[in-house]
Amino acid sequence: MTYKNKFTIIIPTRERANTLYHTIRSCLNQTYKNYEIIVSDNYSQDNTKEVVGFFNDSRIKYINTGIRLSMSQNFDFALSHVIEGYLMFIGDDDAILPNSLEYVNDIINITKCEAVASYNSFYTWPDTQNSNKLFWGHKKGFEIRNSKSWIDKFFEFEMIYTFDLPSVYCGFVKKSILENLTKENIFFKSSTPDAYSAIAVAFATESYAYSHTPFVIHGASSRSNGGSYLGKGKNQEGIEAKLFFKENSIPFHRKVIMTKSFRICAAEAYLQFSDNFPEYTNGYSIDWRILLKSVLDERNNFTKVEIEEAVKNMCFIHKLKYEDLIFQNTINIKHFFTNKNIMRLVYKVLYRIKNKQVSVNNTLKYGVNNVYDASLLLNFFLKEK
Repeated sequence: MTYKNKFTIIIPTRERANTLYHTIRSCLNQTYKNYEIIVSDNYSQDNTKEVVGFFNDSRIKYINTGIRLSMSQNFDFALSHVIEGYLMFIGDDDAILPNSLEYVNDIINITKCEAVASYNSFYTWPDTQNSNKLFWGHKKGFEIRNSKSWIDKFFEFEMIYTFDLPSVYCGFVKKSILENLTKENIFFKSSTPDAYSAIAVAFATESYAYSHTPFVIHGASSRSNGGSYLGKGKNQEGIEAKLFFKENSIPFHRKVIMTKSFRICAAEAYLQFSDNFPEYTNGYSIDWRILLKSVLDERNNFTKVEIEEAVKNMCFIHKLKYEDLIFQNTINIKHFFTNKNIMRLVYKVLYRIKNKQVSVNNTLKYGVNNVYDASLLLNFFLKEK
């Protein structure tokens, strides 16, 4: 007999009623019965409460912080309202695919894993620079991953962020796992809650299920936190990024200089976790030479100056020579053509082929201009292919 696990979908939100409406629609588009939706409103001054009330659905629970909180504080506030079962945070411009809770429940019953991650599919809202696009992976099914093996991959910093780890953001994790990692009623000990939860859960579990078939769409809108900060030039950040830094309640770790780098955000989250739970990270340490070389690879025309300045400052902190990093980033042909590097190159090529993305370059052709409709379109393609 299939056990019907309890699921809780948490949507932290603040003044994004227009995208939140479509996110909630996707969460309600489920045949599964044993679940609830918590909308955690970070003291919005728009019509967020009215949008939630419009659905008049007993599966939705609306809570309000009452005062303006930082993003991580709102995540912890919402988490405190979950009693049991498996939970997942999604953004208020994200979506869950139709009937995906049935699929996740089957994975849990088959694998007995306490965390389920998913391949990242992405949708760019019409108000973004690279708008109306939908991306997903071509592989299907799921696998069981050894947590230690993927933590080791993380420390090689070829994994650009924490997307391959079992995050509670856009992935399901059993509440008891998070309870064991909570101190003084606080689980999220970093200003980047998605990366922090991925690292924390990976260290706290022996294995997790990874679904190649996506069950969540990451939405990128003009007011997404990441899009408002990463990829922008200095002093060109969006309003969401400015509010994020203004309201941030957790000081960035002393060993990093925050800059527009996915890897720095991930490393900062690891350092915060390691400081709070050293018993889990014993034997692990960051190779700053490898990390900072990888951070330089993230530069673009807009972020180049800022990233280089941050890397120079971190070189000083960790007693490295910036010039050595630049020199080592220059390809040395003789050194490159070693068996180790050739095999690494072959692995990268095969990995990209094996995990190639499928895309729709203009969703408007299908009448799709919001993340809910994008979830229907993606669900159609997944069933067709």
